[in-house]
Amino acid sequence: MTVKRRHPFTCVRKGIVVRRSTARVMLLALIMAGTSPRAEVVTEATIGSGYQSNLFNDSSAAADLSTSAGLNLKYFPSASTRLTAGAQYNAFTEYSDLSNLTGDLSLTVIPTAESSRLSLALAGAVAVRQFGSRYELYDRIGATAGADLTFRLLPSIHLLTAASYLSNSYTNSDIGSYRSYDLAGGANLRFAGSNTLALRAEFDHRIYEQPSPATFGPGNRFTESGDNTQSFDIMSGLIRFSRPLGSRTGLNLSASHRRLDLPADYTFYGYTIDYLSPWSDLWEGSSFSAGLKHFFPNQITTEFAIAYADKDFVDVVEQADDGTEYLQNARNDRQTSLSLAVTRPLVLKSGQLLTPSLVIGYRDNNSTEPYFDHEAVSASLSLKIQL
Repeated sequence: MTVKRRHPFTCVRKGIVVRRSTARVMLLALIMAGTSPRAEVVTEATIGSGYQSNLFNDSSAAADLSTSAGLNLKYFPSASTRLTAGAQYNAFTEYSDLSNLTGDLSLTVIPTAESSRLSLALAGAVAVRQFGSRYELYDRIGATAGADLTFRLLPSIHLLTAASYLSNSYTNSDIGSYRSYDLAGGANLRFAGSNTLALRAEFDHRIYEQPSPATFGPGNRFTESGDNTQSFDIMSGLIRFSRPLGSRTGLNLSASHRRLDLPADYTFYGYTIDYLSPWSDLWEGSSFSAGLKHFFPNQITTEFAIAYADKDFVDVVEQADDGTEYLQNARNDRQTSLSLAVTRPLVLKSGQLLTPSLVIGYRDNNSTEPYFDHEAVSASLSLKIQL
């Protein structure tokens, strides 16, 4: 029997609060940005079309065509300040309610001098995403604020630290929203000519504002634990090596590992549309990737990447068509992906920059849970013009 993944979201409207909060953040960003006689504005428009053979990352293999249109505005009131605002609409042909509108606003300020050995960057952003009525439970608004500090110990050694706060709110549901506090540190090393080694360690404390399912109750259903907030930690490490291969080619290799620190019997309500789920990144394991970038004549750039990940997911509660709930556990995915991107910027007679891009991808996901065992092919063509 095919089991459809459902999400037991409870519809609680929060749209008024979200709109007011967004307006306050946007106004604050504009005030902080200030004005300058030398202010510069860059406007970019993007249109595109694509095909995905597996929209939902599962064995249903639902395929569809999509088109997109977006506008991005970059405002530089000074050499140390950047304010960006953008909006994009993605329209799907068959799954029309999966069509979505996204908007974002961000502010970056670098108060330190360019010649200083100590560089500080302060950033804040707000992002909104809205779907059609069938998927409105995934409508969300996110806000981030953070600081990055870089110290140039030697010309070839840079030390990095960062701290950030993230709030991710699902505006039509009372579960799935969370707050996250992140700390990171690392170093960038250059040695033996142009070889570069990047090291990074990260600690993320995440708090979900929702009750958690506990044990089976009457009617074969899970009872709630009674706690209104659930928290746990994500720890990860990354090592990345890059170097040129001749004058036109660059190579990069990376390896990472992440670990979840949470009770052994911890469970979440489940994964409906896997890539939209509030819990799709709750896994631990290792990942590896390699990339090759080559510059051809006539400014043609190609980027090829291959990646592999071994993911152990947290236990989740699923719901069958008849409403019966059951515990799905021990889900392990081994995923291999390939991608190829080709770009070729063009300068028009009017002086405008036109950049067409082609991206082709393939993914093979082998899962211990048959529902998530799948393959996927995607292709997209986009055109960006600087107005």
